[in-house]
Amino acid sequence: MEELEFIIALTDHRFLGKVFQPFLIRRREKFYSVVRLVKPHDFDTGDYQWKPYEQELVKIIEKYSDERLLKRFSRAGSVSNFYASIDTGVYERQVIPFIESAMMEVVSILMLSPVRLLLKESKYANLYDEDEITVPPIFARPEFHFERTELQTRYQLKLYLEGKELLISNQTCTIVTNDPCLLLYRRQLLAFKKLNAKKLLPFFEKDFVSVPNTIEDKYYSGFILKTIRDFDVKASGFQIREEAAAKFAELTLESNLQSQPILVLRFYYGQESFLPNAQKQTAVSMRKLGKTFEFTKTKRDLGWEQTVLGDLQKIGLKEDNGVFAINGMEVLETQNALYFLLDWLSQHRTELEKRGIRIKQENTDKKYFTGSRQLEIKTQTKGDWFDVYAVVRFGEFLIPFIKLKKYILNDIREFELPNGEIAVLPDEWFARYRGLLPFGKDHGKNIRFEKHHFTLVQDAIREVDKEVRLKYLELVNAEQDEIVVPSNLKASLRAYQKDGFQWMYGLYKNGMGACLADDMGLGKTLQTLTLLLKLKRKKQGIIVPDPVGKGGQLDMFSKSDAAEDEAVQPASLIVVPTSLVHNWHNEIEKFTPSLKAFKYFGTQRKKVEDIYKILGYYDVIITTYGTVRNDLELLAGKEFFYLILDESQSIKNSGSKTYKALMRMKARHKLVITGTPIENSLSDLWSQMNFLNPGLLGSLAFFKRAFITPIEKHANEEQQDKLQLMIRPFVLRRTKGEVARDLPPLMEEVRICPMVGEQQHLYDKEKSVIRNTILSAIEKDGVNKSQFVVLQGLTRLRQLANHPSLFEKDAEEGSGKYDEVFRMLRNLVAEKHKVLIFSSFVTHLELIEEGIKKEKWNYSKLTGKTTNREQVISQFQEDTNNRIFLISLKAGGVGLNLTEADYVFILDPWWNPAAENQAVNRAHRIGQDKHVFVYRFITENSIEEKIQKLKERKSSLADKFINSNDPFQQISQDEIVELFR
Repeated sequence: MEELEFIIALTDHRFLGKVFQPFLIRRREKFYSVVRLVKPHDFDTGDYQWKPYEQELVKIIEKYSDERLLKRFSRAGSVSNFYASIDTGVYERQVIPFIESAMMEVVSILMLSPVRLLLKESKYANLYDEDEITVPPIFARPEFHFERTELQTRYQLKLYLEGKELLISNQTCTIVTNDPCLLLYRRQLLAFKKLNAKKLLPFFEKDFVSVPNTIEDKYYSGFILKTIRDFDVKASGFQIREEAAAKFAELTLESNLQSQPILVLRFYYGQESFLPNAQKQTAVSMRKLGKTFEFTKTKRDLGWEQTVLGDLQKIGLKEDNGVFAINGMEVLETQNALYFLLDWLSQHRTELEKRGIRIKQENTDKKYFTGSRQLEIKTQTKGDWFDVYAVVRFGEFLIPFIKLKKYILNDIREFELPNGEIAVLPDEWFARYRGLLPFGKDHGKNIRFEKHHFTLVQDAIREVDKEVRLKYLELVNAEQDEIVVPSNLKASLRAYQKDGFQWMYGLYKNGMGACLADDMGLGKTLQTLTLLLKLKRKKQGIIVPDPVGKGGQLDMFSKSDAAEDEAVQPASLIVVPTSLVHNWHNEIEKFTPSLKAFKYFGTQRKKVEDIYKILGYYDVIITTYGTVRNDLELLAGKEFFYLILDESQSIKNSGSKTYKALMRMKARHKLVITGTPIENSLSDLWSQMNFLNPGLLGSLAFFKRAFITPIEKHANEEQQDKLQLMIRPFVLRRTKGEVARDLPPLMEEVRICPMVGEQQHLYDKEKSVIRNTILSAIEKDGVNKSQFVVLQGLTRLRQLANHPSLFEKDAEEGSGKYDEVFRMLRNLVAEKHKVLIFSSFVTHLELIEEGIKKEKWNYSKLTGKTTNREQVISQFQEDTNNRIFLISLKAGGVGLNLTEADYVFILDPWWNPAAENQAVNRAHRIGQDKHVFVYRFITENSIEEKIQKLKERKSSLADKFINSNDPFQQISQDEIVELFR
């Protein structure tokens, strides 16, 4: 059997006339039989090996299939309705040009490929070799001949192919497409680049066309001028000359039909201009000389134009159909897009002019400045503040930067220059200086900043003087300074503790407040006492008697001249929760016994008759937050050396009496100590930072607007970075994993477990019932009075997410979480690991216990019902075959040391991460010599997953800046409703 051949046939369409169609044919003895019309889906058949150019031909022809035309140009329900109802104007203006363009694409491939073109009668299925049509590999060339006499102008149209003239008068010719023209001539398909077939029609029957001189003015300025511009022309009786015109490129800022700003490039040759994508290649002008005409023809310099286009591309412009844009501009609204373009023009004006490209503005409602601009900045340090002096050069104008301050703070981009032009302030200035300027105060032509804003200035202003740069380095590298630890310290500092002491000392030396925010158990108290011991006052030989006599009574006969001596360093005041007063006192006696400490709280206060004597004699006074509030009038009138707040989250509410009282206290230096500077909101951080370094983060209203709202509601990374930059020199946070070498790394992972079988259906059904119940309760009684209903609903859904049998004892549905837990347990037991399994539901532990028994594994269990607690713990720790410990969160969250375990399973994670962390710390603690892996099991598409996302969103604030043990104090009604959707 003969092989299949792919061909293109020129055939008649019942509505469209002659079109190309792709066929597979097979040779018979004397003819070819059509196997099938080819469609793109035929590429997957195995009876023919398709070549790339054959596939491309099929795809092009498919563009004008009946179905594709219907879909593109009509909403008619069927092909027959489409052709019957289509508007004649639409058909001629849109459909026909679309088809002819596609057919020209087909011919351009046929000119260069071996695919044969055959003429096919639509009613016959067979084809013959004599039906083949040759497609020459080059375009046919038209040439117009004009002859002007005193009476008339005659013109001929001659056609040439490969230099040979083609005679078309009285020949059999068929026009296949009009524009551009495809002409069927003597078994050849001639293709013309841009000739419209209408220009050929007169010459099929006659040799020339005559035009009387009575209408020659219109004829020459119209038809002949366009013909000279677009085609090769030979003339007699009038003159055509070619000459080079002066040329230049112009980039114009203008508006399109949608009033959007655009850049348009035009190439000028004398008075004629061309867009880059213009089809015409020449410019033609005409003038009448007496009784004759003269045409001047200027050809475009395409090489020069390509150089200009390449230059624009190199400096950041991209072209789209003759219009130029900049990457990123397409996503901007109209006004910002205009500013974007103006900014680009200002930045690149000099470079454009060097390349011979002019800049122009058209159709804009204002005259914008597009000249060069330059910002010049100088800084000068003066004591506890420093000045920033800056000027901006807009071309010939010199503007003090302080005049632009309100524009930048209020996001106003346009600034009017003295000559009336509008200068657009670059977006970079807003990004760089908007976060800095709110903290500066106007001082003449300068902007003045406080010393604790060095980090902001250093980040925003690169041209800072040497003293500012050194001050910045002192702040960010304070812990790297080698400060000798006091020799009378009764403890050996770990490396990170020594770093913390040196860091606090560096901030003390620079007069800055510090926040020591190390993880719990890392020795924040010891580091603080080391600092106080280092700064213990020197008496300079003066003996100061104890103002409190034996038995704790005030010695009324003691006198202290030193207490009144201004040179004597006053005592430091440490404010702590009541429960920590004795702990602090004991730590002082243990580690720094040379520091004299006095506990000022409760009834002890009554022994103090003269607070000045207390300040002059003791090094440290320990008091409580409640005492400060109660004795504010007494304490606020005195100055302390250091004012230190332990558990400083106690002042997180800036509206509280505690915060307001402590803000009234006077101290030369300040320090706060906390493990959780952020518990609920960034406002917690603001309160503590504002206590330490007033004004560091601006006012609370500004901080809410600039940081809290963008970060908490919109997760604005730029503002997160800015806030981190501002607080970084003043906050030191180290976690256990970062600093304790004898504590192995902790690795945590959330396992998402899909529901199995009917579990999801049961869960969704119950969720719908619970949601309706809760919404009704909230609508009737409000959120606060509906807490029990909400909690009950949450608990029921949690049980269902864990295992349906926790919800209904006899439930037969399985659990994806249960399956995943046991899959992992099998691997861990086989590999001889030990695992702690925590759950807040004892019934859940009992369910796991049943599965463990079936596997015949050794295990231990600890719940509130366990009476032999120590025995159960020892059994797990000491028995190498006992690899699983089931523990309820309430019974085992504290007081356990289970370092034999190296895996921890949290079966049902919930609200409070602090409780989970306590559970994790049963294994991950000092003495552990293995890596600890923590897995939290979350059921997919359940209440657990929503809670987990809520936890991550809220706790991420603390993770970004310092960390927080429990960011959940409340949940809004909207969040409640969202949980049950």
